[in-house]
Amino acid sequence: MHSIWPLRSFLFVPAHRNTWVSKAIRSHPDAVVLDLEDSVPEDQQAIARQHLAQEIQELTDHGVAPFVRIHSWGQQSAEEIAAIVHPGLAGVFLPKASSPAEVAGLHDLLSYHEGRCGLQHGAISIMPLPETAEGLQRAELLARASTRVRGIVGTVSGPVSADVADAFGFRATLGGVEQYYMNSKLVLDSRAGGAAFPIAGVFGVPLDDLRAVESLLLRARNFGYTGSPVMHPSHVALANAVYSPTAEEYQYFEGLLQAFSEAEAQGLGAVRYRGAMIDYAMLPRARQVVAEYCRRQSQPAERP
Repeated sequence: MHSIWPLRSFLFVPAHRNTWVSKAIRSHPDAVVLDLEDSVPEDQQAIARQHLAQEIQELTDHGVAPFVRIHSWGQQSAEEIAAIVHPGLAGVFLPKASSPAEVAGLHDLLSYHEGRCGLQHGAISIMPLPETAEGLQRAELLARASTRVRGIVGTVSGPVSADVADAFGFRATLGGVEQYYMNSKLVLDSRAGGAAFPIAGVFGVPLDDLRAVESLLLRARNFGYTGSPVMHPSHVALANAVYSPTAEEYQYFEGLLQAFSEAEAQGLGAVRYRGAMIDYAMLPRARQVVAEYCRRQSQPAERP
């Protein structure tokens, strides 16, 4: 089965706003997160759940991966998971994830409802959001708690901060130096726990300040995140561009692989390429970039 990962852009859409899904699709995100949590008023929760099946189907029909952000783990979780599992659902965002037991409990509920709906076991991913001090400290354990976990969800915040900043205790700035430890820790914890696709939401700057949004996306990418949840359709194209290999990168690494192949044919395990010494340690990254570039080129063109 072809993997949808890595996913570059995740656009949040309040699940009770079902007419917004078609608008979200037009911005060409890799994934849409249908939100049941912070963006849905309490009196609209039932309506939001009723819309999910149709919204998931619409996204799937257009080649966009559907995710759902549920509420934090609690007494309502069993009822909520029963309402969100439909054919095509790609994954679940678990907010305020604090303990491995919460991830394991979600894993078990998803397994039951996959069977009930006739879905392949393990098809639905889990994306924990450690928005508490306990969760931030235990991020590797969250990643290890289920084979469904594809990545820990971090955040790269501008000056307007929220749950994660409060939990960690930093005061967010646009420069972000106060977040460097957390940003690096969550990437390493995710990968050490077997979840190869950590992602980082970019928030805390004015929606129309695209230069600031792009700077946060670039920072997230350089820390090692593989994609970003974003809050506005105008941010999707930025995320897709930032997380896509460029033609220049493809040419560089394709040339590197060719040069190394020729060296191997001569019995060599290292070769000088564009002034640098290349050996086997450089090959996995080169193959990854070339494969991802070719995968993106084979997909329909994205409008800016």
